[in-house]
Amino acid sequence: MKRTVTFLLILCFTLFCLNCLPVMVGGVAMLNKSGKTKHEQQEFLSNFYQINLERAKSNLPLLDLCIAKYQFNKKWGLKSGGCKSKIYAYIRGKIDEFGQEIENRGK
Repeated sequence: MKRTVTFLLILCFTLFCLNCLPVMVGGVAMLNKSGKTKHEQQEFLSNFYQINLERAKSNLPLLDLCIAKYQFNKKWGLKSGGCKSKIYAYIRGKIDEFGQEIENRGK
């Protein structure tokens, strides 16, 4: 009887662990991905500011940060504060990557 109970407990524990394994692996992968994404976002921002600095020196229009974030990572762009309305206008074709209205360009 004791052997049967021990066997059943080990079996239940094993099945429980096997069912949890994909969740644990997925959680670890998700943590690694978010860490990598934060590094990539910081690198993107550094490059973005450098590009805009060069554009300013050349008297070119500056790129819009909200739209650039959206082009880099859609979720990140939409999560950024104050960017949703500008991004939706960009998606609808109302503004360009500089944040300027397309209808008024060239007038």
